[in-house]
Amino acid sequence: MFKYFVSLFLIFGFVQCGIDKKEEANDYFLGLALFSAFANYGTIAFAFDPDKDDEIFLYGLKENRTINATENVGRDLAPRWSPSGQSLAFNSRRTAHGHNRPEIYTLDFPSRTVRRVTNTSAPDENQRAAWYPDSNSIVFQRGTYFAPAKLRLIKHNLQTGSETLLYENGDKLHAAPGISPNGFNMVFQSNKDFAGTFPSRLYMMDLSTSQITNFVHPDVDLGSDADPKWSPDGKYITFTSARNGEGEYNHIFIANAETKEVTQVTFGNYNDSSPDFSPDGKEIVFQSNRFREYGLHIVSLESKVVRYLREGRTPVWSSKSLAELGF
Repeated sequence: MFKYFVSLFLIFGFVQCGIDKKEEANDYFLGLALFSAFANYGTIAFAFDPDKDDEIFLYGLKENRTINATENVGRDLAPRWSPSGQSLAFNSRRTAHGHNRPEIYTLDFPSRTVRRVTNTSAPDENQRAAWYPDSNSIVFQRGTYFAPAKLRLIKHNLQTGSETLLYENGDKLHAAPGISPNGFNMVFQSNKDFAGTFPSRLYMMDLSTSQITNFVHPDVDLGSDADPKWSPDGKYITFTSARNGEGEYNHIFIANAETKEVTQVTFGNYNDSSPDFSPDGKEIVFQSNRFREYGLHIVSLESKVVRYLREGRTPVWSSKSLAELGF
């Protein structure tokens, strides 16, 4: 109860004081995040660029501690936790390739073993991997954003190395796939119904029939819908969209996977993106330019209160603690 009242005091105290300096706001929201009575624990993996060379970092919420998980020449980006929380998939431009195009890797804990998954020829790039529920396979986008731009969605069996083309439809950009927790459906973003590169919309594939359907398309085309991710229970999908930002600002939304009802979660003159659910599905971590160009934030789905964590990009959330991961 004491924590609850102190959290409320901090929230309303900030509004009343009207802090306008970025550093003060950062310190304030960091304190609020650590002291919040409704904070989830676990570990957030994210990409960070302290020396202009992105690496994968881990931030333990309970421990308030950051771990540098990868270190190499070449950018490591787009981490995604396996369902067990014991492995990360990510794409990397590390020099071990012999080229500067991204390939998919996995990182296991607590061994910290790094394994290369893909090996493809130019001009293909492999990015934004996500896991199947059994952790034996991943899905990712393969192709290039450069002319002739084209992305297709690939399933890769981590046990055998075999690959299956899940979706390809013309010279279009099918990207950011995610498999439902029950393994029945795949959500992804695509520009398949538009002449240009943008905007993108969300689509759903029934993996048993390969049938594609539109998913929560807006009535007015103000900007792209992107970065979809499933809630742990498979009932919701979070994504970023400019649909209520007059095409200028991206905010975080959630959609009921069954009813298609859409709820806006974040607001304001900010660009919020790369959302991911907390392990209990009650909060969302995301990146935003609210206080820094790239900052990690958490929003409560009940109160819509946003709190700042630290610098970083493309966060994903696991229930595992740093200790459980071997740190």
